[in-house]
Amino acid sequence: MKDEYKKGSVYFLTITGIRGYDNCDIAAVLSEEYEYMYEADGQEFVDPYAQIIHGREKWGKRKGSDFLRAGICLEEFEWQDDVMPGRHFSEVIMYQLHVRGFTKHSSSKVKNKGMYLGIAEKIPYLKELGINAVMLLPCYEFDELCYDEYTPFEKEKDKEHETKHKLNYWGYGTKNTYYLAPKSSYASEAEHSDREFKEFVKKMHLAGIEVLMDIYFMPGTNLCLMTDCLRHWVINYHIDGFRINQEVMPSISLVSDPIISGVKLMTSYWDENMLRDTGALNNDSLAEYNEGFMNDARRFLKSDEGMVQTFAERFKRNSSVYSIINFITHVNGFTLMDLVSYDIKHNETNGEGNRDGTEFNYSWNCGVEGKTRKRAIMRSRMNQIRNAFMMLLCSQGTPMILAGDEFGNSQLGNNNAYCHDDNITWLNWNHTKSEQDILDFVKKLIAFRREHCILHAKEPFTMLDTKGVGIPDISVHGTQAWRADFSNYSRMLGVLLGGKYGENEDDDIYIVFNMFWEKKVFELPNPAIGRKWYPVVDTSVGEFLYVPAKRKRRKKAKQERGTYREYLMQPRSIAVFVGR
Repeated sequence: MKDEYKKGSVYFLTITGIRGYDNCDIAAVLSEEYEYMYEADGQEFVDPYAQIIHGREKWGKRKGSDFLRAGICLEEFEWQDDVMPGRHFSEVIMYQLHVRGFTKHSSSKVKNKGMYLGIAEKIPYLKELGINAVMLLPCYEFDELCYDEYTPFEKEKDKEHETKHKLNYWGYGTKNTYYLAPKSSYASEAEHSDREFKEFVKKMHLAGIEVLMDIYFMPGTNLCLMTDCLRHWVINYHIDGFRINQEVMPSISLVSDPIISGVKLMTSYWDENMLRDTGALNNDSLAEYNEGFMNDARRFLKSDEGMVQTFAERFKRNSSVYSIINFITHVNGFTLMDLVSYDIKHNETNGEGNRDGTEFNYSWNCGVEGKTRKRAIMRSRMNQIRNAFMMLLCSQGTPMILAGDEFGNSQLGNNNAYCHDDNITWLNWNHTKSEQDILDFVKKLIAFRREHCILHAKEPFTMLDTKGVGIPDISVHGTQAWRADFSNYSRMLGVLLGGKYGENEDDDIYIVFNMFWEKKVFELPNPAIGRKWYPVVDTSVGEFLYVPAKRKRRKKAKQERGTYREYLMQPRSIAVFVGR
């Protein structure tokens, strides 16, 4: 090319004045009919900045690497009055899902199964559940076919699962990834995957639901490419935030960029000194995302010794510098149903001799490994699921629910289902009927959390009574009020939240945890002056006595019996009281 088309080491080309076409027509023609490749030293390659990829239109199938081409994306999208919700992390109820697995099962009853628009068809369900942000597993253009990576353990014993290739269903850590292009096989019209993804985001925003992306950059990815990638998704797709692997993309690059720093950013940790040096201490769009809460909550849930103080710290943990993302399950591990149904992983169908996946699950099968018809075991499992949701949704920080946990989704004990594109990873929506009780419980618990601002404070608690109302903002207790028992053998905990310390004056809330395998009597501390305790929910019963105020319907029979001084807790159960 001529030097007039060069600036530094960058070449460019301007197309103008094509007879018979205006600029809009040119954009449409180029987008519909043209592809392009780069060539260097005699080798052709796909533009790493490509915004559309041709050749991967069908999931799990392609014409071959020689047919991979970059498409052209020039058409304008009508965003109209699209507004990014921009909620503070303290107001977010996050929901982690896989675009394909969320609606691919026939039971999803959607038109666009396994597609971006399939998620949009489930907006009424997400709204009813109480979700206001979805975390999408990788949905940029990754290569799901790993031809060179499938080496079955003991091949002669693996014939049942032998295949020419192994799927990378999740999309993490693959070669030939194009981070600026939406995955075309997730679009009903693959040639317009960009348009369809934007339409999906627009519909989610209209419903008040934020769209967050989980982006895993491969080691060695160019820093400029990573920065331009995130800017691209924010500017052109109105994405509300990202979870980023900071071991590849430095945190300082995230908070220093004027565009990227304006959306939600989640990494495994944040260096406060770095944030101070870059002037990002007041950026309320940062959050810590790691397995700390998950591991400690699981151990407390299964009644491990020496966990009371550790869980109490996790329960009240908050930060004035960044938010905390809490979860008990996420994509890399057991589902919640499997957490209470399996003691060990069962990854045999992965073709790696059950050697893959973590050994540290901190799970308990409640007496029988895997599926069972024993009613006592099933009751225990349902109770533990309710306990897990109580721990998650009553803690400070931002809760994240793994899609399907709210209706008992199982992966049959597989804690590393990265290579399964089948019924193991597809959500079976029939469980929304068979497990209606747990689904209703989660809906009511989310509504309860949302109504009580003291359960999701923006600032960390001081454990002091700075307002002189008779109780501190938060305090911890044992079976005796005001006497926390952090001994190694203790499994009992009480947490008192002073409602007058909420952003808006709230009820006092007392949460009682009995993770011991026998009944225990708990004394209830006195609520703030002029208030009395009323029961809300006990996981051993599973029924809410409290209905959110906006429904204007309350079951008062048991509430009007007066205040409680003590309460008998059933084994492995959690109860909540409100003081008003």
